[in-house]
Amino acid sequence: MPRPRGSGIRSTRLSLTRQLLLFQLSLIALVLIAVTAISIEQTRSSFESGAQRRMLTVAEYTAATPLVRSLLDSDAESQQFSVPVEALRTTTGVDQLLVTDAAGRVIASPADPRLLTTNLTIDPTPDASDAAWAGVAPIGANDFVVAQVPVLANSGEVVGTVVAAREFPSVTELLVSAAPNLLVYVGVAGVLGVAGSLLLAARVKRQTLGLEPEQIGRLVEHRDAMIHGIREGVIAIDTDGLITLANDSARTLLGLPSDAEGRAIDTVGLDEEAVRALRPQEVGAIDTVFVNRGVLLVLNQTLIHPPRSRPEVVTTLRDRTELITLQHDLGSSRQATDTLRAQTHEFANRLHTISMLMQLGDTDAAVEYVDAVTRDRTELDNSVLTRMQEPAVAALVIAKTSLARERGATLVLSPESALARVDGDLSADLVTVIGNLVDNALDAVTGAPERSVCLDVQTVSGAVRVTVSDSGPGIDAALIDRVFEVGVSSKSLLAGGDSHGYGLAIVRLVATRRGGSVDYRADNGAVFEAVLPVDGARSSAEEEPTRV
Repeated sequence: MPRPRGSGIRSTRLSLTRQLLLFQLSLIALVLIAVTAISIEQTRSSFESGAQRRMLTVAEYTAATPLVRSLLDSDAESQQFSVPVEALRTTTGVDQLLVTDAAGRVIASPADPRLLTTNLTIDPTPDASDAAWAGVAPIGANDFVVAQVPVLANSGEVVGTVVAAREFPSVTELLVSAAPNLLVYVGVAGVLGVAGSLLLAARVKRQTLGLEPEQIGRLVEHRDAMIHGIREGVIAIDTDGLITLANDSARTLLGLPSDAEGRAIDTVGLDEEAVRALRPQEVGAIDTVFVNRGVLLVLNQTLIHPPRSRPEVVTTLRDRTELITLQHDLGSSRQATDTLRAQTHEFANRLHTISMLMQLGDTDAAVEYVDAVTRDRTELDNSVLTRMQEPAVAALVIAKTSLARERGATLVLSPESALARVDGDLSADLVTVIGNLVDNALDAVTGAPERSVCLDVQTVSGAVRVTVSDSGPGIDAALIDRVFEVGVSSKSLLAGGDSHGYGLAIVRLVATRRGGSVDYRADNGAVFEAVLPVDGARSSAEEEPTRV
């Protein structure tokens, strides 16, 4: 797999592997500091508990020594205690071994003579004069683990006390004593930390295609700028129907709220048709057309499978309204051209007939022919104009009647047809709808044994209903569900020219934009029925969104 662009860019920053290793080593250092402090405290606590028991044993042994008891009972001098007390201190290995009289005055202190004749108070909470005590207490300027035991005479009277003490080791000494365990911790944690950092960095590298974090950040920024900058709408929906991505163009084309991402597709105000189009049963739609908010949109879809995520349907949207409008304008021009050509051809035929009758000298027959043509045209005009009071629609029906005659077909305006004058927007929409439906019907009856087309235009319940039926073969069953899509033709020659496949799509766009509808049914041929509300002329809620 080729490395993504930017993967070779040099950076002064540390690589991902080094960052992870440095972070892991820093974490290990913090853990070791904490472990060291805990180990020192545990060593200190162990030393204290063990030293208390030992000091208490030494003090009890010294207090029970007959020589010490007899010397205290006989009020001997301090010099007499020095030798036996020092011998006991050296033998037991304590740092301090003190003897006090009953008043608490130190009378023997071989390790520190400065304490002689001073009053020594060790037990902070004496509960009885003959009670032994062990704990931590200061002796001089340092803290010691001490044990204090009273010395009893034969009569049971307290004649003095013996204090055995062991000085607390320094932090360095405690650290040295804890060093073997700490070295084990350092070794194990270092090996595991370095190995874990390297493995984690290698895994992350594989998942990010070898990119460093700053390179990934730049790619994300470029991706966001590109997605939100393109003119086409892009929207992604996962299998649960949640919108995971919608760029600015998609929000504009679909009318999505600003907080659409993360919401369900059916809760953001889309039409049912738009929801179905964006969540098809079979993913892979190409150039599928649907109408949303009066805008004709063309979508293409693809299914992606993000790692460790739900599959997503990514849809691109293009606005084809402008193209269809241009097609409509072109179709209108083509209709006018065809109508003029048909009328010219019909008029030329009649002129040729009159000319020949005159050349033959049969003026009476020529006059009768002119009268008959005039009467036929007048009847047609009167028949249409009395029922179609909208001039544009009436002119279109008369023109299409002439076009049908030229093509060997018959266009009949039903006796029930009736249309009053309407506003300009509805008139333009009716001309578009009637012109396209009649053209499709004339194409459908081409080559049929019976070539007839019936047009019915009526105002029903505040809407104009246009019904066009023909005697052709009808719509192929394979095209019924797609007959209103762009590029799908109901004619016998499918996609035979640039104009095929747009007529019914234009009819549907015009009808739905006004809030109406267009339907198809089979009844001895094809029957199309379009309903255009009279008061539905492109309200502000249904106007085309701003182009992006």
